[in-house]
Amino acid sequence: MRKSIAYSGMIAVMLVGILGSGCTEVNNKPAPKDLSLALAGMAGSDGVSFEGSAALLREGEATPALNQYYGGKMENHNQLSLYTLLPDKGTSKTAATEGIRKLEKNGATAHIHSGEKSYSSKLEKREGQWQELSKASGNNEDNPLPRLNPLLQLEQLKDVDKTVTEETGAARGTRVLRIQLTPEAARALLSRELEQEMNSLRPANSGVKAKNTNQAKADKAIEALWQKQNNEMKQQLAKANVKAVYHLTVDKKQNLPRKLDWTRTVSYTDGKKPGDQESLVVQVNFYGYH
Repeated sequence: MRKSIAYSGMIAVMLVGILGSGCTEVNNKPAPKDLSLALAGMAGSDGVSFEGSAALLREGEATPALNQYYGGKMENHNQLSLYTLLPDKGTSKTAATEGIRKLEKNGATAHIHSGEKSYSSKLEKREGQWQELSKASGNNEDNPLPRLNPLLQLEQLKDVDKTVTEETGAARGTRVLRIQLTPEAARALLSRELEQEMNSLRPANSGVKAKNTNQAKADKAIEALWQKQNNEMKQQLAKANVKAVYHLTVDKKQNLPRKLDWTRTVSYTDGKKPGDQESLVVQVNFYGYH
């Protein structure tokens, strides 16, 4: 089965408003400047809560590979909690509070509830990089939450090649920025995310001398399998067209992100049929800044 390369990572945007004469809103700053201000506002916040959803679509249909509702909270500027929100609970602040309590009690873990697997994770920003504080074994190995970190997704928008424009029809008090990465930037970002994911899956004893012959053979076989899968992933990515578009809703008064919607679409030139593609669709709402 082909490993999905659309599933892995994500974005940001923002704005500022100036009230002109009467009730007409006028924005004298270019959209790229608005984005920079919004990203700076998020970077300067000590804390924020968020709730979101992520789904992987193939030919427009949802797949079991990823269909996640999640929430999270940043505290003390560099500590991040992520947890699953079960669909039947919706994305409410009550559900978010319950998620935080479970995370504080159990740490990074995975468990089954009502037939559905749920996850939680804790991350910390160290030397400019978000790192998991702990990794549970077993069911937590496929934990998607660290890859859905919306703060990282926003940070990634800062230095990539992109086109930033302002959308019309934004709700009162907000501005919506559209950010489209260049094809090269979208591919490079996806490639970096996939490389990090593959490295995290590499056998821990790779390059370590085995204690006996049988162990050495087993280690060699596992390493060979990893190398094969890694090469196949790179070959698949080389044949793919990658498009990434973000929409960032920004509070004009506070210059802070309120909502992030983004889609990464990967189409394959060697697909079984024209238009063979998959898309990662993400939506995140931010609230409770402090």
